[in-house]
Amino acid sequence: MNYIEFNGKKIHFVRKNGTYWIIVKSVCEALNVDYKSQHKTIREDEILVSASCVQTTQIYSDDQKREYFCISEEYVYGWILQIRSESKVLREYKKECYHVLYNHFHGTFTKQSKLYRETSKEKRKIVEFENKLYEIPGYQEYMESKMRIARLWKQAKEAASGNGLFDDE
Repeated sequence: MNYIEFNGKKIHFVRKNGTYWIIVKSVCEALNVDYKSQHKTIREDEILVSASCVQTTQIYSDDQKREYFCISEEYVYGWILQIRSESKVLREYKKECYHVLYNHFHGTFTKQSKLYRETSKEKRKIVEFENKLYEIPGYQEYMESKMRIARLWKQAKEAASGNGLFDDE
């Protein structure tokens, strides 16, 4: 049987079809919370109930396979965050979960903000460069010619539409 140790206790899990199913009772024991109330909470939660099931496995050395109520690892952490209990172990674990969530999302926001600042800085450089280009003799005439060519090309395509001349482009 697969397990990880937490708080000196084993949290058992089963791997089926690439999904890790965590045995709810072993989590409750490790966090020092009531299993029966948590079983009920999961069964009554419309999201968590779809992420739970009963798995048959052997966790004791008596070679007996038993059925265990499990929750998918993908949902176990969110479930743990909503547990209400006076358990000090649970409280400390929740603090760690909040810390991990903060670091993940704060890093995302910080990175996104940095990217916006960098983009704005680069756009300002482009505008400054374009303004300098307009000061070069003949540049404005050059740009007007390019725009005339683009308009003429568009008109030619519209005039030729339907006769197959510009179908590859």
